[in-house]
Amino acid sequence: MMKVISELRSYCLNRWPKDLGTTHGVEHWDRVARFGKMLYQVGVDMDVVTTFAYLHDSERMNNAKDIDHGLRASKLIDTIRRTRLRYLNDEQIGKLKRACELHTIKHKTGDITIDTCFDADRMDLFRVGIKPSPERMATKRGAELVADPYYEVYYNEITCTQ
Repeated sequence: MMKVISELRSYCLNRWPKDLGTTHGVEHWDRVARFGKMLYQVGVDMDVVTTFAYLHDSERMNNAKDIDHGLRASKLIDTIRRTRLRYLNDEQIGKLKRACELHTIKHKTGDITIDTCFDADRMDLFRVGIKPSPERMATKRGAELVADPYYEVYYNEITCTQ
């Protein structure tokens, strides 16, 4: 699994417009993957969460308001479904597409895997000057993690090591 994720990461990175920098780029994707692991609980499909980390912002056209980037990521999923995403079944693809489409426009879905995707992304809001709020998290686990007084310290430590 690590090999296919590494290949997906490289694929997305090679397509990423260099002028967009890192706000929504590979460093963010790597942190979302790491946060996804922190959010794991029984019932979460980690293949979907990790794949989401590298695809959810990969189709951005700018770092400002780009409301359709999730929809474009979902369409990209359709084009690479049988090649780069061959390790995911139809149900997983459906969840991945929904997570990408909704990650900036919906608070929570009630699906633990999709909501974990949302929280993994939200846990990295410090990068744009926003402290993640427990009330804005979609999972109980996400709310607990960002409510921890040491979360900001942990966040700063991991961003310094990248």
